[in-house]
Amino acid sequence: MYRKKNMAVYIDGENISHRRYEEIKKKVGQQGVCDCAKVYGRQKDERTKGWAERAKQSKGDKIELKDIRLFGPPEKDKVDNKIKEDIKKDILKNKSIDVVCLVTSDKGFKDVIENCRENGKRVVVIGKDDTSQILREVCNKFILLPSL
Repeated sequence: MYRKKNMAVYIDGENISHRRYEEIKKKVGQQGVCDCAKVYGRQKDERTKGWAERAKQSKGDKIELKDIRLFGPPEKDKVDNKIKEDIKKDILKNKSIDVVCLVTSDKGFKDVIENCRENGKRVVVIGKDDTSQILREVCNKFILLPSL
C-alpha cells in the first residue's frame, strides 16, 4: 500500500520572496503531506516582513506556516544557521519525517542536505534560476521556481 510521504518544509525568507508563496505551496503539495512548514527571517528585515504576514494568513490552511523571527544584530549566515539547526533537530526528534524540503537558492546548505541524506531522508530543494549547481546536485530533487 502506498503511503504519502511526510514532509517538513523550511523556507529561507531572506532568499525567496513571499510573493512566491502560492507557487511554493503548490510545489510542496505535489511532494507529500506537510507535517510542518517554517519560514525564517530577521526581526527588522524589511525584505522578510511579507513572510510574517503570509504566516498569519496561513492559519487554518492545509499548510500552516510558522514564522521564525531572529532577534539581535545582523550576523553573517544567522538565518541560514538557524534553519540548519532546526532541520538537524527536527529530523532527530520527529522520526516520521520522510522528506525535508528546503526552499532557498543559497549554496550554504550543502552540509545539512548531506546530513539529512545520511539519516535516510529524501531532500527536495525548491529554488530560483540562480540556485547554485552544488545545491542542485546534492539534493534528491531540485524544483525550479519560474521567473517572476
